[in-house]
Amino acid sequence: MPNLADAPSIMTIIKEKLRLNGPLTVAEYMHIVITNPTEGYYEKKDVIGETGDFITSPEVSQLFGEMLAVWFYAETQKMCLGKPLQIVELGPGKATLLIDILRVLNRYGYKAADVSLHLVEISSTMQMVQANRLCVSHSEMDLESPHNREGETVSGIKVYWYNDLKKVPNNFSWYIAHEFFDVLPIHKFEKTEKGWREILIDLDENDKLRYRISANETQSTRVLVRPPLDKGDRVALEISPRSLGIAKQLANRVDQFGGLALIADYGHAGEKGDTFRAFHKHKIADPLESPGTADLTADVDFSQLRIAASVAPGDENYALVVGPVTQMDFLERLHANARLQVLVDNANTENDKEKIKSAYDMLVNPKKMGERFKFMAFYPSGMARILEKYPPLGFSAP
Repeated sequence: MPNLADAPSIMTIIKEKLRLNGPLTVAEYMHIVITNPTEGYYEKKDVIGETGDFITSPEVSQLFGEMLAVWFYAETQKMCLGKPLQIVELGPGKATLLIDILRVLNRYGYKAADVSLHLVEISSTMQMVQANRLCVSHSEMDLESPHNREGETVSGIKVYWYNDLKKVPNNFSWYIAHEFFDVLPIHKFEKTEKGWREILIDLDENDKLRYRISANETQSTRVLVRPPLDKGDRVALEISPRSLGIAKQLANRVDQFGGLALIADYGHAGEKGDTFRAFHKHKIADPLESPGTADLTADVDFSQLRIAASVAPGDENYALVVGPVTQMDFLERLHANARLQVLVDNANTENDKEKIKSAYDMLVNPKKMGERFKFMAFYPSGMARILEKYPPLGFSAP
């Protein structure tokens, strides 16, 4: 095996690819930066949290994960008992969300035999972080196994790790995608006098990375830019083929094998077109500057996820799609303020009480996370009549 200390930097890899193959698409660039096995962004430690580059809602307050567990449990009661249950999280971060959900399920009477955890995670570094927080024991699997790691929690719940959603068993599941879709590679397009053209990444005369517009239609332009994605007077467009494929997978799984999918991310309903950026130490940075040292992200276009998951001609399995709604509306409609009051009442000191209130404000304040983050859910198509009688919690006003 080569010495990892001798591995080339991300910038060296990118420049070599540019010299050999010409300009990169933004999707190719993101893929290299995110997934490189030695220098990729998520192979580094402490990327999430106050000491990292960004913070997520589960890290802000335990209340967030608890309310998601309440939502899943309540909506499941509309269709079945929900046991046995697979909980599938895409990109689980530090596993904080799962820990909070398991605590609520324990209160609802779920035992170890009723639940299994299935984590879709491509980063070996993050897998170890998750395993060390969730499990009392865990081990790596051989190459022939569909999952690449397995473990067990202190209460006996089985935990499995996969590098692809397709490998997760097809059973009744709760699917969670929290801040997952925003890091999937995107193609960027701009409308010119000659029609839609793709934004590419190249080197300038000073050997620095820069954007340029393709002179002709690329293969991505021909395949991806088509109705209804290019509707209206849009002049900029971002499309993630992987996001569309995974949304369709989730819809098919929910409809064919039962369950629910909940997507929570910062995004929009189709009105934005240029959102690609980087975050470093909680501040926006140039995504072409020092690749591998900052989080690359783009706002999720929820209108595209709806198109991918909803019924289309010839589809046998599809989802009923609800949302998006803002995080503020979702949490307040679930009466998260009641849980907030319990946490405040149980706090030991006035300082602890203020911290809990401040964290809740971070989640729901429109000027903070409250309106920036959106929620969308997928239900089995057969639940149409049930949802007419009992509207989806969090997505409709009481």
